[in-house]
Amino acid sequence: MSSTVRSAHLVIRGIAVPVRLGCLPGEQDEPQRVEFEVTIRFASPPAGVETDDLADTVDYGTVVDRIKEVVADRRFDLVEHLAGRVFENLRALVPPEHTLEIAVRKVTPPVPEITGGAVFTLVG
Repeated sequence: MSSTVRSAHLVIRGIAVPVRLGCLPGEQDEPQRVEFEVTIRFASPPAGVETDDLADTVDYGTVVDRIKEVVADRRFDLVEHLAGRVFENLRALVPPEHTLEIAVRKVTPPVPEITGGAVFTLVG
């Protein structure tokens, strides 16, 4: 690989999953749209840059499947707790030398003045 590459990161945006989320009465009655953004900052570029082999990088489908598994049949009061559970589960997919960042966006929080959602982010 070219010696000019200094860093590499993968961003998976717009992962939309229905989640039972909220503290107020009725908020968890129906699943609501929650969006996830996952960023992986590689300590060095993944081998897939050279090999063109999915096994040599992070599979987006596996990331999405893991998020869906975490939220399936569960209820969350706080977006922070939801982010923590997703982070914990995705961390197992990402080697420890890489940095994982998870942003979770509650698209329609029950505050009319918030029109762009509420986002909580964890990095580690």
